[in-house]
Amino acid sequence: MLFFPEKMMEAYKGAPFTGDGKTMFLYVFGMMGLLMAHGAMMNATMRLDSANATARGATCLANAIGWGIFLCIDTVLAFELPVPFFTNVIPNSMPSEGLKANLVIFAAIVGINVLGWKDAGSPKPNVALPTGVMALPLKILIADALFWGGGCVLAPTKMFDMYLPGVIAKSGAAQPMIWMIIERVGWSVVTAIISTTLITSAVPGDADTNYRIARSFVYRNFMFLGFVSRDNVIRAATGWTMPLAVQSSVQMFGITLFCATQLGAVNITVRKTKSA
Repeated sequence: MLFFPEKMMEAYKGAPFTGDGKTMFLYVFGMMGLLMAHGAMMNATMRLDSANATARGATCLANAIGWGIFLCIDTVLAFELPVPFFTNVIPNSMPSEGLKANLVIFAAIVGINVLGWKDAGSPKPNVALPTGVMALPLKILIADALFWGGGCVLAPTKMFDMYLPGVIAKSGAAQPMIWMIIERVGWSVVTAIISTTLITSAVPGDADTNYRIARSFVYRNFMFLGFVSRDNVIRAATGWTMPLAVQSSVQMFGITLFCATQLGAVNITVRKTKSA
């Protein structure tokens, strides 16, 4: 999604797009790829033996819930079920076989993580906002994520018309695929919030766990700041208007700078183990 989006679509036997439709599709596809990379960052740090065992179990629970959400929304789409508020018409450019293959993969991921959660003693976190070391940066990151995730899930049209007015409307045959990916972008952000609250509340106030989760967000935001350069190139090449480009860049930079500064001030080192 991030580096070889067109090759990935070829694997799914998706129809190619042209013009603004192609550019906009690759734009949101890249966003989705980065959010999935963030999930991988969380898991990469929590899988280490040096991480708190209860928090590791909660990570498996969060994964099961998150991938369970994607299993549900892809089931609705793959079988075109009449479920309100979800995309339930398969885009013409996406063969249903690819979606149904996803269902098998997602179900396996859910099952593996449920087994991992049980193996860790089935921890049942009392879901709450982070406390202790790095609590404020994590709360700011969650609040920022709520804005993006809520906007993409509940009001995607208004959300994208604020940032890229009129672009999706002139994306032609790519429109259904673009809206489908935007829906998943929103849910990816929501699952990151679920993971953060579940993992940190499994061991309330644990400095090491809070540090690991906050660090994954900071790394994600560093990559999002790189997207600012991408946005400038796209704007120059296409003539698209991005009225909130400056505001969103300042917002992302400010949040990232504050959180990274707080992260750097904490005297914690994530230890790698032999199994890593």
